[in-house]
Amino acid sequence: MGRRATKKAAPKATRERRPARRLQGVDPRVLAGKLYELHASAERQGDQGYLERWPGDGETHGVLHFAQAYADRLEGEAYQRAALLRVTLAEWLRQQADPLQLRALDDARGAGVQWDQVALALQYTNADGEPNPSSAFNRHASLKVAVLGRPEDRRQPHVARIIEARAVQEELERRERERAEDARYPAMDAAARALLEHFESGEILSDPDDDFWWSELADVVDDRRDASERANLVVYVRGVVRETYAHARRTGELVATTERARQALEDAAALVDPAADGAAAGAESDR
Repeated sequence: MGRRATKKAAPKATRERRPARRLQGVDPRVLAGKLYELHASAERQGDQGYLERWPGDGETHGVLHFAQAYADRLEGEAYQRAALLRVTLAEWLRQQADPLQLRALDDARGAGVQWDQVALALQYTNADGEPNPSSAFNRHASLKVAVLGRPEDRRQPHVARIIEARAVQEELERRERERAEDARYPAMDAAARALLEHFESGEILSDPDDDFWWSELADVVDDRRDASERANLVVYVRGVVRETYAHARRTGELVATTERARQALEDAAALVDPAADGAAAGAESDR
């Protein structure tokens, strides 16, 4: 009889692998409204009138103070639900403060404030009251991860260096994209104006109930002042091209009523997305 196979236990997640946790999809006004309803029910039963001091759903910090101060007015399940709502609201509020503190630290450092001064402001001191600048530095780094990092990034000081390197790379890629788009701007501008000309003359199919991309293109075509704005013209041209072909597929109509308008669409499609829109244009020409 063979040896019984043993299942290997999965390795425990290390602190390096566990991602930083961020709240998702939390609307503090909704949570505050739920707290208000819980207390309103309690007030109706006890007729205590304390809800007159409710700070307003938009005052998250005040709502937390109110809900804590009057927590004992609730009982049973209502008390439990209110406590959990306070937990979530407090966490949301704490996370909202992270970007504000990061900006304050960046401003302080940019103004020449030393790390030991930051440590004193944060009360990072030893038993003798002396500042601990390394703790202040680490706080700044962990905030950078929390605010600028990705959901999978571990909130550890050394990860800040990874984020900085990533930001540099992303900036280089952004500039390269802008350079490439700016280089083909004359062709993109000509394609945009040709599309608008044929659209305004009624030669290009459009959805009468949804002309968002066409109106956007008309608004921006004459307002491309710098490299970033010129590069961004592709977004609007792509929008009108894709929406036109999509509407044609939905309705079974031709994308254009004239050969010149159809060619303008195909030229624009080849500029913005040669693989996808070029294929769509080819399919349309075969109909």
